[in-house]
Amino acid sequence: MDASRSLRWAVYYVVLAGVATIVGGALVGGGVVLGIAEGYSKLDSGAALSSALTTAAPGLALATLGVVVWAVGSVTAFVRVFTAAVEEQMRERFDSEKVKSEILSVLDDRLSDVEHDVSEMRRQVSELKREDSAEEFQFGEQQ
Repeated sequence: MDASRSLRWAVYYVVLAGVATIVGGALVGGGVVLGIAEGYSKLDSGAALSSALTTAAPGLALATLGVVVWAVGSVTAFVRVFTAAVEEQMRERFDSEKVKSEILSVLDDRLSDVEHDVSEMRRQVSELKREDSAEEFQFGEQQ
């Protein structure tokens, strides 16, 4: 794979992973705003841990969802880009028409060799027949 294609696939991966990071980060930020910050301030002011966790629970759930979206999105981006890049490379490297052409070229060469061998064999057999005919024909001897 040449450098320009590699760069194109790398940029495509960065864009997809970036989208997953932005969406996941937005969900984490929403979780902080929705409840984590308020739960932390309650805990900081001396409230019970269970009360702070109850206040922060919706924010924690949203932040956890954000982390999951980021992780799954990043892995999905990698798998998608890697698979597409490998498929593109395989299509290029193993072009069926190119393979057929190469096979036919080799077969043509082999067939040409076989035809040459057959023609040479016929020539030799023909020479042997002429020599046998000449030996049977005897000059000057009559019965």
